[in-house]
Amino acid sequence: MDFKNLIKESGAVVVDGSMGTYITWLGYAGITPELAVIEAPALVERVHTEYIKAGARIILTDTFGANTLRLSKKGIAWKVSEINKEAVKIAAGVRDRYQGTCIAGDIGPTGELLEPYGNLAVKQAEKVFHEQALILKESGADFVILETFQDIEELRIAVRSAGETGVSILPCITLNAGAGYRTLMGQGIEDIVSFASDEKVDVLGVNCGLGSRDMINVVRSIRGLTGIPLWIKPNAGMPEVRGGKTVYPESPEEFADNCAEMVRDGVKFIGGCCGTTPGHIALLRNRLNENG
Repeated sequence: MDFKNLIKESGAVVVDGSMGTYITWLGYAGITPELAVIEAPALVERVHTEYIKAGARIILTDTFGANTLRLSKKGIAWKVSEINKEAVKIAAGVRDRYQGTCIAGDIGPTGELLEPYGNLAVKQAEKVFHEQALILKESGADFVILETFQDIEELRIAVRSAGETGVSILPCITLNAGAGYRTLMGQGIEDIVSFASDEKVDVLGVNCGLGSRDMINVVRSIRGLTGIPLWIKPNAGMPEVRGGKTVYPESPEEFADNCAEMVRDGVKFIGGCCGTTPGHIALLRNRLNENG
């Protein structure tokens, strides 16, 4: 399905929840979640299917960290093409069984800081993003989502270099809790809105970093500055360690209620990030149905 047609539809579009935390809870214990598309493809297929049955119209490929730089830290950079191709193949197999479903090829940041704050050169970043976006596009992703970026400048590089492949791009920034909601690099909401305007993006996303309650405040701040369609995927609260395990404290009910409130505030695409499951997404879908 053409992603741009979803933008034009009336009403909100439900997106899937987490991949990495969910498949870990389901028992996958590989060296990186993205490797599951090779080592446990049936599990990845199960996750996609559960999210669609819960009400998601868009599923994200299991490729968030499947760029050359991140995979090199795991000693498997040579698998970059195989992982991205297999991830789209699995997602496409599920999409084709459910009419009206869309695949987002998922690309995360490099995991490095750009010069002069770190060692990542602009040219190297451009190559990394272009490479992954091209594989995802040629493998059959409907569009590419750039998510969990904590530096607008790295996101700008990703938008431009991935966009050179001709695939539709949806950029997402991650904000931290605290005064003003800022990125890791100190950029605020006004900077994000300016970025969206400069790059002429069709949809602006904010994901991860915040629970759903804080994300309501972010949505209202953005809405005070621009009417651009929004893609929002909050965590199920901020992670806590309990009994040696990482847990996300928001209940599915709290998460769904807060997300429904964001939809009332004008959010177009709504789903979940870390700590969310098909249970969260199903309850969110029900809330939206109840609200008409």
